[in-house]
Amino acid sequence: MTAKKVTTLVITAALLGGLAYWSSHRGRIKTPSLTGKPVLKSIDLSQVGRLELTTNGKKSLILKGTEAGWKIESLFNYPADITKIRANLLSLTDLKIGQVVREKKLENATLADLQSPEGKSLAILRLGERHLREAPGEMAMMGGGSFPDGRYVATEEETVYLVKETLDAFDGDIKNWADTQICAVPGSDIATAEFKVNNETLKLERKNGAWALEGLGPKEELDTSKLYSIDSTLGYLNFSSIADPALTEEQAGFTTGVVYVATLKNGERYQARVGNTIGTDRAFKVSASFEPSGTNALENATIKAKVDKFNADVAKWTYLIASSSADNFSKRRTDVVKAKEEPKPEKDEKKSE
Repeated sequence: MTAKKVTTLVITAALLGGLAYWSSHRGRIKTPSLTGKPVLKSIDLSQVGRLELTTNGKKSLILKGTEAGWKIESLFNYPADITKIRANLLSLTDLKIGQVVREKKLENATLADLQSPEGKSLAILRLGERHLREAPGEMAMMGGGSFPDGRYVATEEETVYLVKETLDAFDGDIKNWADTQICAVPGSDIATAEFKVNNETLKLERKNGAWALEGLGPKEELDTSKLYSIDSTLGYLNFSSIADPALTEEQAGFTTGVVYVATLKNGERYQARVGNTIGTDRAFKVSASFEPSGTNALENATIKAKVDKFNADVAKWTYLIASSSADNFSKRRTDVVKAKEEPKPEKDEKKSE
């Protein structure tokens, strides 16, 4: 074998060896990791003026920014809570990739479309199902089951990522976007509570810190266990939705419904009306008025301003409240009065001799 042939064979062997080495190691070449990278890129929240959530092909929630603040367009332009708006939008811009999930598709994903005030789409996030983790150790033994610890998401590029946030706010529940508390009247401030149900009126008055009812018979007394709910009737009252503003008083059932009036010690007066059942809830309206009980001009002006703001913010809406909350406004005399318990006769003790 000539030296030239030997050289050729050596070079060929080296090339084949190098090719084999490269082939065996090319699968080990790592691409840059996406873990920790933002899911949505280059989103300036100051440019976002509208958010649309689409579920199963239908707009489930639409929010828009206006000069008067953010509104829930899909809920008759009811005011949104700016604190919740900011927190929820930040949860999207701060979203980081936890894991790239290969060969997974999102079925029936909810679309969160961040738009400019003019309606131009700035970014779209597709939200899939939640990732569930089995309860560990003792929790599993006690029947803890599984719990959500993340969610599958994708952008318009359709690559599916797993993130640690569950993003519950983007499932369309309005309580995640609005302040659902209608009012918070302290029960201890209520001086009188009047209930009108059909043609019957029940009026209770607070005396020495306890509720009292005039006209009780000698064998009657108030059932104190039925009076605790009066203090919380207008306290922490929340709505589940808003009724169509086009609904008339008659259609809502307010012309023949329940009327409740609470008068406070300082002269504030709240009139609540409960109407028909709509879905699983009841129609509800509340308004306020003020008749000064004192002569302090500054204090009266402050209360008057408070009442005016309450009416401007609250009185114009027809709310839908849970039936259990609505029942608190429908008390009759028979609901709070019981037969007086007669004292039990003392047993004669056997006298010792």
